Amino acid sequence: MTAPPSGQGPPRPQNSLAVVVAGGSPLVRSALRASLQASAEGAATISDVDSAEKLLSMCSRQPHVVLSALEIGGTPLVAVLPQLLLASARVVVVSSQESVSLLPELLLRGATGFLSLEASGPQQLWDAVRDAASGGATLHPAVAMLVLEQWRATRSQQQPQLTAKEMEVLRAMMTGAPAKAIARDLGLSVKTIETHRSKIFTKLGVRSHAQAVQKAFELGLA
Repeated sequence: MTAPPSGQGPPRPQNSLAVVVAGGSPLVRSALRASLQASAEGAATISDVDSAEKLLSMCSRQPHVVLSALEIGGTPLVAVLPQLLLASARVVVVSSQESVSLLPELLLRGATGFLSLEASGPQQLWDAVRDAASGGATLHPAVAMLVLEQWRATRSQQQPQLTAKEMEVLRAMMTGAPAKAIARDLGLSVKTIETHRSKIFTKLGVRSHAQAVQKAFELGLA
């Protein structure tokens, strides 16, 4: 039986997954396609494309899952990712482990996951396709850590930089205690508490005790 031309999969059986392998070298695309066909055992229709134009054309038929290299025929994946997502595609990036530093941006923009070319066997590829199609995600541990670090850095930049003493006063404020009670519990003067509270208001961008407490909860400072 003659295989369909690259970029043109056979008619898709009802209830089967449609998978598109995009970009990368012809050798890599062929290997990925063969691995998926071996593991899918007829449960998926698998095509491959060598250009962004062909991929976007195929997405008019809304493939369930796109396994994509970082570049598709010279076009960066990030440039076509929004259109793929609009077509309801689930995009899993397939690349070398050396490229993990480039992945957080793609994941934050909507890609479903990342598979390492060096560490992913046929069954892992097929499991990733099924997970993506069902709404799950597949992440290489190194990428998961990079995304977590980037999220932490962003969160840290968004949070006000309160001193340890200001945090102590803020937590006391969140119990509803008045300034006199806070001063007594912390062993400080009421004037000192008022000074800390004024600085807290400024850093949180609020004007009242109630607003400060609400903001603290919103920022996860509780």
